Amino acid sequence: MKNKLYYTKKAKYFEQSLPVGNGRMGALVFGNLKKERIAINEDSLWSGYPKDNNKKDAYKYLASAREAVFNKDYRKAEDIINKNMHGVWSDAYLPFGDIIIEYSKKYSKDYCRTLDLETGVAQVSAGDLSETVFVSYPAQLMVINIKCDSGASFTVKFDCQLNHTVTTYEDSLVLSGQAPEICQPPYYNKGESIVYGDKGMKFCGAVKVLGNAKFSDDSIIVENQKDVTLLVSLATSYIDFKSMPNADAKQRAFSYFENIKKYDDLLSEHKTDFSSLFNRVEFTLEGGYDELPTDKRIKNMNKKGDDYSLVALLFQYGRYLTISSSRKGSKASTLQGIWNTHFRAPWSSGYTININTEMNYWCTDIANLSDCFEPLVDLVEKLAFNGQKTAKEYYNCSGFCAHHNTDIWGMTFPAGDPQGLEETTQYAPWPMSAPWLLNQLYDHYLYITDEEYKNRILPMFESCLAFYKDFLVEYNGKLVTCPSISPENKFKDAGTSACITYMPSMDRELLYEFFANCRELGLETPEIEQVEPASDGRIPEYAEEFGETEVEHRHVSHLYCIYPARIPASNELNLAAEKSLLKRGFGGTGWSLGWKVCLWARLKNGENAYRLIKQQLTYISPSSKFHKGGGSYPNLFDAHPPFQIDGNFGVCAGIAEMLKNEALPKEWSGSIKGIKLHGGKEISYSFKNGKRI
Repeated sequence: MKNKLYYTKKAKYFEQSLPVGNGRMGALVFGNLKKERIAINEDSLWSGYPKDNNKKDAYKYLASAREAVFNKDYRKAEDIINKNMHGVWSDAYLPFGDIIIEYSKKYSKDYCRTLDLETGVAQVSAGDLSETVFVSYPAQLMVINIKCDSGASFTVKFDCQLNHTVTTYEDSLVLSGQAPEICQPPYYNKGESIVYGDKGMKFCGAVKVLGNAKFSDDSIIVENQKDVTLLVSLATSYIDFKSMPNADAKQRAFSYFENIKKYDDLLSEHKTDFSSLFNRVEFTLEGGYDELPTDKRIKNMNKKGDDYSLVALLFQYGRYLTISSSRKGSKASTLQGIWNTHFRAPWSSGYTININTEMNYWCTDIANLSDCFEPLVDLVEKLAFNGQKTAKEYYNCSGFCAHHNTDIWGMTFPAGDPQGLEETTQYAPWPMSAPWLLNQLYDHYLYITDEEYKNRILPMFESCLAFYKDFLVEYNGKLVTCPSISPENKFKDAGTSACITYMPSMDRELLYEFFANCRELGLETPEIEQVEPASDGRIPEYAEEFGETEVEHRHVSHLYCIYPARIPASNELNLAAEKSLLKRGFGGTGWSLGWKVCLWARLKNGENAYRLIKQQLTYISPSSKFHKGGGSYPNLFDAHPPFQIDGNFGVCAGIAEMLKNEALPKEWSGSIKGIKLHGGKEISYSFKNGKRI
């Protein structure tokens, strides 16, 4: 089954379900044909509302923090920052609810569950009953079609973890509710974690039936029908990141029911739209077990390692998830894309912009899906607006900056424990996400070469550049960032570990490229030198040669200059990067493996890249509470663990980079068509035993 996920059992866990989506709406199909669960999401359903949580006049502590850093009293600098220069946690992306379809009898004979990546359609069948589910971008509706030759009887209900009510209205089943004003991340346990109030986002979901049905107070009742279609509409009261969420969610939800088409027309329209994006790239690898269920293929890959078409499926799955989670008009893809079933999700299912959000969009252009990139631009524009206040309050600088976390409201200040009891200096005080995101926006420009787009992003470059002209400080005759960190890592110095320092290598590499991009846009910039190899021949992580606290740390931030940087590195840096990667090892979280695939591909070492791809295809049980070292769940979702979608996008980008650079392992024979290059050119070729033919 080329470009399909295929299973012979229903899903019990989230990590076994089949994801469908149109960018704005997402659904997970579990495929239980006795009591079906379809988990639903809408990308604007978040906790909170617009508010200014910047710490007023935090910049007054900047000079003392810098003084401590330059005096090499790093722990003192951390204490100053932790007590005086952090904000609160970001808001959370929330689950909308579940649609429950309870059949009058169990269907199990010849059970089959599939997800067609080419068309974005999930199907479940057993006996004479079949269920077809897709989320249409043109119609902005989820469609569930149920066919049964002998006639099916079932009820349809809503379930929801948030405060809600379920009623009937006109000829629809309606879920109405309100999100909390505060939803703390699951690792926060020092105070009230969920707080409801009248400022929280309102939401409304509605199910309309095409076919014969009856209604009770809280359900739809279908009796002995051969063909029934359920149309699902979801909406919230979100307006924009600056406005209170006061739109009419119910009116919005029902507006999508206007001008309803027949089921066959909805399906045809959806397939045409989805396939027009997916079919731009064709990738085949000879040899594999397409006839086996996908979960068995992953398990077999661990044992045999010769299911090459599974690698092609993994690549195309990354493209599929991009189309399903990021379309024009939608919000940017979160840590879990658009599929989240947890009230207090891991890391709040938000935007982590010190690697994860950027990685979500690494494959978009090169995998010929530039149409799906715009939601990231929309997100950065929020940061450019809100980040002006953060730049002023925390650093007394002009322009804008952002730190390591953000959300639908465009949070830009350093995250932190609202009671100041938890130390967050290992990840929060990093004012460097803006140049990383803007470098990515400029790289997108090089793919599409659109002058209107270039004019759109130019003001953000001007503002970000203004910030660094003010923020950079001279130390030992050179301009440096201070204070800063190497994301989520620590170093050893004088018998203790610390994280706050000045000009970590990633900061230098980001600014080196950002200033080069600014100059190409006609702006004048300060001069920053590229990083150089350390005395041990590796690329250093810090400006000084500190000791390492974790040699195989998951972040490889100091290798930004190799990938995703667009400016080619020198041969000397490439050799130093190889040494650094070998020292870091071949393990890591799911997204870390994806980054390393990209790095080895950029270094044109296909064998090491493929070694990591096989590591990514390690089977992880969905019931596993903890696993170290990445891998894939039965539905090919990336195992951080837990599920994070960035690993899927990272390995997809890495495979594309291998194909672009012809860095192919000797085991690979096949063909590629449609990989995209800067300027919009596409490449296609065949290869055998790792060599182009």
